[in-house]
Amino acid sequence: MIDLSGTWRATPATDELRRRATDPQFSDDDWTPVTVPHHWRSESEFATFDGPLFYRTNFATPSATDETISPRWWLQFDGIFYQGDVWLDGEYIGDTEGYFAPHTFEVTEALAKQPDHTLSVEATCAPQKKRTSKRNLTGVFQHWDCIHPDWNPGGIWQPVRLIQTGQVRLERVRVLCTHANERQATFAIRANLESKLARAVTVTTTVDDAGTTMAVDEQTHSLA
Repeated sequence: MIDLSGTWRATPATDELRRRATDPQFSDDDWTPVTVPHHWRSESEFATFDGPLFYRTNFATPSATDETISPRWWLQFDGIFYQGDVWLDGEYIGDTEGYFAPHTFEVTEALAKQPDHTLSVEATCAPQKKRTSKRNLTGVFQHWDCIHPDWNPGGIWQPVRLIQTGQVRLERVRVLCTHANERQATFAIRANLESKLARAVTVTTTVDDAGTTMAVDEQTHSLA
């Protein structure tokens, strides 16, 4: 995992910038340095800002942390408040919605093309002036008596990172204890496995107590 948080550069988004600012050759020298993650109103330059805000940062292709595998790389945003559009090296790679939901994009091929990269993000959080006609699912951040109604906390407010996996990625796991007593417990486990190629995989589930193995289960699955 490589953390891309830290000093980025930001400026109010305009139609002209949307056409030009995603180009890696575009100069953002006159943009405002900001610390990501943040809410844009925590920066003095954007203290009364309602968005949208354009962000940029540069990074180099990371080295594989495990040379025994052919790695895949994923760009993960742990939270963009509230909607975002994402470009890597001038190519649009996707959009996000929901401040509390992580969003992940595969960037393996893009990282292999060249050594240096430019990541661009446009973040927007529409002000919710009327509580009876809200469109953002932002909870207390835009609907709470203890926050001024003019407060609009947009921006990249959670970490941004590159994540390395093998050829099969464990995307989501849900574990639910459906029954338990003093002698035994029953768990329902649901996992999403993502693979570019059809293949068979073995999923091993281990239950342990402070390092003492209590149960091991292995199942073979075919992935499309």
